[in-house]
Amino acid sequence: MAGLQAAISSEFLKSFIPETIYLVEGESAVSAPVAPEPVEVQETNAIEVEATSPATIAAPVPANQVVHELPKIPKKEAAPQQQKYKISGQNQKGVVILVTIPDVEFAQLPQLQFLQKILSAIGLKPADVAYVNNISGELALFEELQRELPVNYIISFASRIETALPHEKFTLYSPVTVGKVPVVFSQALSLLEHNLEHKKLLWGALQKTFNL
Repeated sequence: MAGLQAAISSEFLKSFIPETIYLVEGESAVSAPVAPEPVEVQETNAIEVEATSPATIAAPVPANQVVHELPKIPKKEAAPQQQKYKISGQNQKGVVILVTIPDVEFAQLPQLQFLQKILSAIGLKPADVAYVNNISGELALFEELQRELPVNYIISFASRIETALPHEKFTLYSPVTVGKVPVVFSQALSLLEHNLEHKKLLWGALQKTFNL
């Protein structure tokens, strides 16, 4: 009876429990340990490949790599504008005495007796004129002089003038009107003072200009 029971029990367990079991006399049936299911390696490998893909990880920068910066362009400072004219005098009547002489001579110009005699002869006082010295080494520009001070007349002693306005040819002792301003050109005061012929020519030009 016991052998039958063992056979029945064995056949019964085989049909009911497909796993292999072991029967030990005097003990209940114990299931054999279940082997763990194999892990799908394919998915893991796919994840690892994706994680190490060069598209997602930046290439390392070498420690000794030199980064070249763009050169800095220095800002150009505007050069200070140099003074072109030195001006003195009250200029009450807008008569410009234009010269190109050293600073020492220009400082003494208002006290020059010969010049004061010329001005007195045409009815002008020292306060009526402006003394302008062109110290630039360039031609004096008529338009610049007009921006610097009131200009009604110009008497130029060996100092050339340029202008964009239409005018007759500039010549010595021949008055020329630029705009509405009469301009008289003369030799330098230093030459004029000791030359009687040039004094006469200047006097004739001044008479025409100032209606004497």
